[in-house]
Amino acid sequence: MVGLNDNRWIVSWGFSFFTFLSTHHIGFAKTEKEKKVATVSPTTKNASTDTDATDKASKAKLKSELEAENALERARIEQLHLKKELIRLNKEIKELLLLGNEIEDEKERQAHTKAMRLLNMEKERLTIELELAKVRFMKQMERYDIQLVKLTKTIELEKGQTQLLQEKSHRLQAEMEALQAKAARDKHIQKKPIYLKDPLIKRSNTLVFSDRCIELNGRITPWKANYIVDQIHYFNNKNSEWPIFLIIGDSPGGYVTAGWNILQAIEYSKAPVYVVVKTFAASMAALITTLATKSYAYPNAIILHHQPLWGVWGNVRRTKEHYEHLNELWKRLGGRVAKKMGISLKAFEKKLYEKSIYGDWQEYGNHAQKLKWVDCVISGIRNSAVSSLPNSADYTFEKYLTEYYGFDATKEKEQSEEAQYYHALAPHDFDYSYRPDKKPQMMDKR
Repeated sequence: MVGLNDNRWIVSWGFSFFTFLSTHHIGFAKTEKEKKVATVSPTTKNASTDTDATDKASKAKLKSELEAENALERARIEQLHLKKELIRLNKEIKELLLLGNEIEDEKERQAHTKAMRLLNMEKERLTIELELAKVRFMKQMERYDIQLVKLTKTIELEKGQTQLLQEKSHRLQAEMEALQAKAARDKHIQKKPIYLKDPLIKRSNTLVFSDRCIELNGRITPWKANYIVDQIHYFNNKNSEWPIFLIIGDSPGGYVTAGWNILQAIEYSKAPVYVVVKTFAASMAALITTLATKSYAYPNAIILHHQPLWGVWGNVRRTKEHYEHLNELWKRLGGRVAKKMGISLKAFEKKLYEKSIYGDWQEYGNHAQKLKWVDCVISGIRNSAVSSLPNSADYTFEKYLTEYYGFDATKEKEQSEEAQYYHALAPHDFDYSYRPDKKPQMMDKR
């Protein structure tokens, strides 16, 4: 009996401990399960307003896939945990059944039966909870599947819209490039220049320019003269039959040696060099016009001749030497002009001072033709080489000063006006230019 009582006490104590442990463990499992199930529930967020729609949709899809995977993993863990609990309960039930076979006391059997009933009830409850968890999991998965389908459709729609926008952008870009190309083509003429051995069309008295044109504007300096001479050589090497045009827009004259350099290049050029005066040619520029092989001028163009000016500088001997040099220069240059006019140098000098007390004799083109200062007066010019639309940026005051007078206005502001306009002369050179202000000229300035 002692052994049986001991067994009853052990069974009773084990059953109580098992009931407590089962109840506590099942409640703890339920709490953990609710936490896990709560963790599985998705969090909805408002759609981001990011401008990059494609990146946003991809991130949302990836997030949804990760949440679905996490929910599946938590459900699998919960199922394994419940199965483990069922196995443990079945094992304990079997042990209690074995133990119950040995118990002969009616009360202990009743307690054993009651415990078995409780265990079965707990088993049924756990089974029901497991089935409910499965149902909730399946519903959650269905919601995730619906969200994934919506996200996929949204991504595809946004991709389609992005592709349409890209195609529209490419189309607009192509249209812009086509318009720009057309505008660039419209600024150019696909036409070759006209080359004529006799460029003057007598019927309309129009002079036809080709692309063999050389511009002479501003003061005649040694470096500008070298550039003009090299252009004459270039056009001769390219073709020695078609004429070359030296176009004087506005020039007050300049260095004597530089002007002589241009005159010699004109005289010894195999291709004829025709000088054309558009606006104003004075001093050395007027000499080039008058002494050229052939010259043309507009009827309103002004041509001005005068004697070279010289500011006195140095002692008596040096002054006398400069005077003799200057007088010889006037004989060589003014004498050729007088000879072309058919008068003597003295008569030419007299006429200079009859026209002006300063000796500045200026005439319009149509009157200059009668004096043989220019060979032909033209009614118009046709420049067949202008094949591009001019750019307004190339026609500014700064460009005018740089191209016509050879100095940079921005850098010359700190210098005096005389330093801007006149350069130091080389030895034995004279500045043969027209100066309406009659400022003293240092011809020997170094």
